[in-house]
Amino acid sequence: MAKTAEDNFRIEVWDRDEQALSETISRSPDSSVSQAAWQAAIRRRPGMLLIHYNSRHVMEKILTPGEVKIPPQAIIDGSVHAGLDVALGDLREWHVLRAWCRSCSHHATVKPAGLIQRYGKGALFSSVERALFCTSCDRGGPVRLEIHMLPRN
Repeated sequence: MAKTAEDNFRIEVWDRDEQALSETISRSPDSSVSQAAWQAAIRRRPGMLLIHYNSRHVMEKILTPGEVKIPPQAIIDGSVHAGLDVALGDLREWHVLRAWCRSCSHHATVKPAGLIQRYGKGALFSSVERALFCTSCDRGGPVRLEIHMLPRN
């Protein structure tokens, strides 16, 4: 059940089999705003399953036409920044990387220096993520890299 009015209308993006939630791309208390976001989501998320909710009720559900195109995005301190593809050389000494396996949900801390040594400072997260594999389930990808900041002392 929704806890606040902001949770009333939301749009979720799922894989084609409706097994894994990819992202929640819109939350709004306003129906008109949510409808506009729904139309934009149909255009911007080809080949994905979109579900439009009013509270816990499904208003619309569609498998969008086209081939799946996953835009680059970076997760920084828990927030998803769509369209942002970070280079390893952009990281600072106060950044910590965490790798997350989408297959088994295993999490591990990754040292940026090791990735820079292996792939170079110019390597983008999108290409490094495709090259990584989970040390727990030994499957090649999909692995997500998250950027976190060390706590201040």
